[in-house]
Formats: sequence, structure tokens, C-alpha cells
Amino acid sequence: MKKIGLLSLSLLALFVLAACGDGGEPDNGGSGTTRNIVLSYADWGDQELNQALIDAFMLEYPNITVELRQDITGSGGEFTANLLNAQAANVLPDVFAIDNVPTGFSNGMLLDISEYWDADPDTNLVYPNIADTAIYNGGRFAIPSFQFIKGIYVNMTLLDFYNIPIPPKDWNYDEFVDLAIRLRQAGQSDYVYGIDPWFGDLDFAAIWPTQDFTDVGYQTFDGERFNFNSQAWIDGYNAQLDLYAQNVVAAHTPEELAIIGDIWPWLEGYIGFKIDGSWNLWMIDTMFNDYGLEVGFWPYPGGAAGQFPPTILDYAVVSSQTENPEEAYLLAKWMTFGRQGWGTRLDVMEERGDLYLDRFPIADYPEIWERASDYLDYVEGVRENVELFEFAKPDVDKWLPGYKEFWEWVNNDDNQYFTRISEGLITPEVFALEWETKINELIREALGN
Repeated sequence: MKKIGLLSLSLLALFVLAACGDGGEPDNGGSGTTRNIVLSYADWGDQELNQALIDAFMLEYPNITVELRQDITGSGGEFTANLLNAQAANVLPDVFAIDNVPTGFSNGMLLDISEYWDADPDTNLVYPNIADTAIYNGGRFAIPSFQFIKGIYVNMTLLDFYNIPIPPKDWNYDEFVDLAIRLRQAGQSDYVYGIDPWFGDLDFAAIWPTQDFTDVGYQTFDGERFNFNSQAWIDGYNAQLDLYAQNVVAAHTPEELAIIGDIWPWLEGYIGFKIDGSWNLWMIDTMFNDYGLEVGFWPYPGGAAGQFPPTILDYAVVSSQTENPEEAYLLAKWMTFGRQGWGTRLDVMEERGDLYLDRFPIADYPEIWERASDYLDYVEGVRENVELFEFAKPDVDKWLPGYKEFWEWVNNDDNQYFTRISEGLITPEVFALEWETKINELIREALGN
């Protein structure tokens, strides 16, 4: 998607200046203009860290003043809804995080930043499987900011208590299932379950096919369409249903909760494995300090083709309302994947005494990864996750048009798919084709194909 020949002379000058700075970002005052500019930025993250990053950015670009907007409240979908309100009032931040890129795209909220991205040499270092996302009709409308890991939290203390072996980090999903079943059988009388699922549901159909075939992506997406009717996806879904039928998946009844007297069974040690994201690494210290539990964060178990860690992507965008798109791109890069921004982020973490990273770079900057290495051994298993990043397969949740609408359709009261599935009235062999047809239809419509 290189368009160097189409760039204006001013943009070329911007990145010629950038070549004189650190890793493709301009030196002081090298923002392409000497006039004073005011930009604004908003996301739902760590505001102390955001302000530190902004302060460092303004030192690098003394002619640019950046306001950290905190009037757009909430997180995730609520934050995106409030962005729509800001758009209607014509007060969108120049740069902001967004929970669902297609929502911003369909509402005309986002600027096509292709020319800036394509002229930036650092974007060549972004992992290809990440760089290929959020491109619509040939235009790039979002910047991947971070990758989070989806892995398996392993309660090693609980496994040891029931004499169940701690799995190797290069394990496979058959071993994972076997250990979870064994733990449930051993600890059932103590109200112990095998697996705490991903957002209330197992994710085998979404992930197992990615471990069995090198060319299969998240939820069987191949870059153009989903393939739910494949045997791999059907087998994964049936494996989910089988574990539910065996009562291996955490489902403490009110009576059990009353007996064990806890609020969160996982945190207090009644579940062996938890499928979750790296953003919850904070649980490790809480479980050890409050309950004496030793917990690690293992890579997601592999399959026939190897071990391909699932990663979760976040995005930032440049507003379609900005009056300073070149400078807004520089700010967006600094706050997300830029090497100088990452250097500042690590400086702040060192000053604060932070112990671990819960999100990771999307670009292969050797000097950044060398510095980040100090944070990869605080929680056992994180380093092994990161060492697999070159094989990672990211999700599509926040960037693929039509995907959100598909799950709304599945959950529609008229369809009652999950009710019928739980009652055994419909099987994956039947609804896989129905789902595949619908999701591909919605994606084609959303992309205008």
C-alpha cells in the first residue's frame, strides 16, 4: 500500500527531517511547520502515563501543544459512544483511542492516514499480520497501538495440591483439556473446576483451528471470509460443548458459593486454569499476596501446526475533524507504536517501579525489546509468550466491519441460538453453515463488496 509518489513536497520534507532524528521521528521543531499548533488527545487508559507521554512529545516538538482530554468518559464501547457525541458537537479530539474502528469509519469520524503511514519508515517494522488490519477500500483508517496476549493463567498451587503435573509451556490443547478434566475430577468435592472461560464462554472454535493450520486466522478468517463450516471449527465447538457437559467449565452454583464463601472463585483459588488477557496480569500479585497462590501465564496451547499465540489489538485514530493531520499523525504514532513513545513509556515505568508489561509493542524495535526484556520475567510464562510473537495471530474484533453486527445477529432474541445450543436442539454441524453464510454476507455488505 505504498504511495510515496503521491505525497506532497511538504510531507516529503517532514520525513526527510525525520531521518535526522531517532528512528524516523523528527528532531525538535521538525513537525513540518514552525507555526504553533494545538492538538488534543483522549483514551480510557492510564492518564498519569498519558500525560507523561504528552509532556515528552511537547519537549520533542516545542511548537505543538497537546491537551489531554478527560471529558470523554467511560471505556470500551461507552467511550466510543461518547466519541459519537463529541463528533456531533464538532469537538472530537485530534487523536483518540477507539473500541470499534468500523463504528468510527461508518460515522465518518476517522481520517485516512495512508500517506503518512506509507511515508514513515518505522511502519515497515510493524509485524505484518498487524499492519494488514484496519484498511478499508485501500485506505488506512486506524493505527494499531498495542498487542495484548490471550493466554492461560495456571494456578500452579492448586495443581500441586492435587498432584497434577504443571504443564510445559509448549503444551497442546489436548493436554490442556486433559489436565482440566483431571483437576475437576480430583477437586469436585472441594468445589474446584477446571477452566474459567474467556468472557463467560470457551473459545476453542475461535482458536483451535489457528493452531492446526498455519494459514488459518482467528475464528477461521482467511483475510477475505470466515470458514465456520470447516471440520476444524466444528470440532472445536463440539469440544467446548463436551467440556460443558462434563461440568469442567467453572459454573459455581449459588449453593456452592455460599459454602466456599467467596466472591470470585478464580481469584481465591477454586479454578485451575483461566483463559484471559495479559491486561489482567495484576491478578498474579493479588492471588499470591492475599491467598498464597502461585500463578503463571502460559502461552495458549498449540495444535498440529504449532503454537500460534492469539493476540488482541487496540487502535488509535486521527480525527476527520483535525485541522493538522500531519502533526496529529506524529502524536498518534508517539502514543501508540512509535519507538520514542515506547522509550518514554519505559522511562515512566522505571521511575514508578512498575513490575511488568501488560501490553506489548506492535513493531520490532530491537532497542525497545531489549529494554522491555526486564519486564518479561516477573510473571512466569510471559517471556515464552513474547518469544512466540512472530507467529501470533491477532483477533478481528475491533477492526473488521460486519463482525460486531454478526454477533448481535447471533444473540438476537428471534434466533435464540445459544438457548437452542445449550438445550441440544441444534448442533455445530447445522449452525456452522448458517453462521458462515451470515457473517460473510455481513462483511461483504459492510465493506461494500
